[in-house]
Amino acid sequence: MADNSNPDAAGGQAPRRAAGADAPPAPRRFLWGTATSSHQVEGGNDKNDWWEFEARPGTIRDGARSGAACLSWERYEEDLDLVRGLGLNAYRFSLEWSRIEPEAGRYDEAALARYRAMLEGCRARGITPILTLHHFTNPLWFAALGGWEERRNLPHFERFARLAGERFGDLVDYWITVNEPEVYGFHGYDAGIWPPGVKDRSRALIVISNLLEAHALAARALRETDRVDADGDGRSALTGVAKHWVLLEPRLRWSPLDRFATSVQHRVFNVAVVRALAGGPIELSVPGARSVRREVEALRGSSDFLGVNYYTRWMVSAFGGEPRTARRGAPVSDLGWEIYPEGLERALRECSAFGLPMIVAENGLADAADAWRPAFIRATLAALDRARASGLDVRGYLHWSLMDNFEWADGYQGRFGLYGVDFLRPEGPRRERPSAQVYAEEVRRRS
Repeated sequence: MADNSNPDAAGGQAPRRAAGADAPPAPRRFLWGTATSSHQVEGGNDKNDWWEFEARPGTIRDGARSGAACLSWERYEEDLDLVRGLGLNAYRFSLEWSRIEPEAGRYDEAALARYRAMLEGCRARGITPILTLHHFTNPLWFAALGGWEERRNLPHFERFARLAGERFGDLVDYWITVNEPEVYGFHGYDAGIWPPGVKDRSRALIVISNLLEAHALAARALRETDRVDADGDGRSALTGVAKHWVLLEPRLRWSPLDRFATSVQHRVFNVAVVRALAGGPIELSVPGARSVRREVEALRGSSDFLGVNYYTRWMVSAFGGEPRTARRGAPVSDLGWEIYPEGLERALRECSAFGLPMIVAENGLADAADAWRPAFIRATLAALDRARASGLDVRGYLHWSLMDNFEWADGYQGRFGLYGVDFLRPEGPRRERPSAQVYAEEVRRRS
């Protein structure tokens, strides 16, 4: 039986950082913040593959479209004021590649200027920006070239990263190159519930491997172009990937088949991805699919930190209609995910085996009534305290999300926001939920 509380148990020893790739110095202050992504909050991103995908009947719950979303493209100043008003010092958001490069090799200077204004707005408020380059969306021209299935397309992303470093490096030190490559790969190319809507597990593994290599290329480009230490901590460009680390357990502990299925999923979804980010080879394999094995020299030393996105745990079954379900009898969120805040400590402990400093890049709860979120935040931060007290190198915590937003295939059903948004009137005020002040108070007690 594989011990799924130990990342090494499902695939060999986790590599440590490459020799000579010293861990970056700890930041002068712990990063307390929130997170969003461009397509989910900006509105009007009509030049990417998600906008096109949303138009297909039956793809998004309730037929929702991202549309105007939260109007954050126009209202970013107000949103930054919300971050600062909660007493937070960090904000993670993303660049919309299709806004900046609507056609291959043609850059929109107005979009670049707007993103620069957002970053300047962060700095003016004492907020450390954590900037994501790829958060699930692709320009239509990139998708038409075969997107992430084609390794020959990776230089396009490297070029985009180089542009970002050149234009924004004086304002940004923390870069997340790719958000959740494993989620993107399996949702878009295995389950087929995200664009391009493919159901081919072998293609999913290729996409994940190409995204991992893209991280390495982007990290190199950022380090070559971002030469300004904006935070004064001795490093000008700290690069990492946000990894969705999901806790997996067999639904029936006595079942060898459930234990085997859990082990396989943990190995490919969790362990293999982080092992590559920590400098190991790319080795992705699942039964019934073509394996991918690739040595990428550029991955060695490419990650200065690991972004840990933690939400829940799933019970895994080898048989039955649902391969992953919430634990029977457990409280669940509006999306049916088990509410398991104490699991953050275990997730961080498992991730620490790979030797990278960690930032909790996403953690939150879909709870429109805000009935569970206040207690969830307190329990989550208590778990974070235990992890840090035990010596784990955790350098920040970012709550998902600042405000309700477009939650991909779930449309507007997943309300994760500390602030509520009326999507029939997105120009209206953001509505503060009680949990926002709970989070603010918990941060104040720890600062």
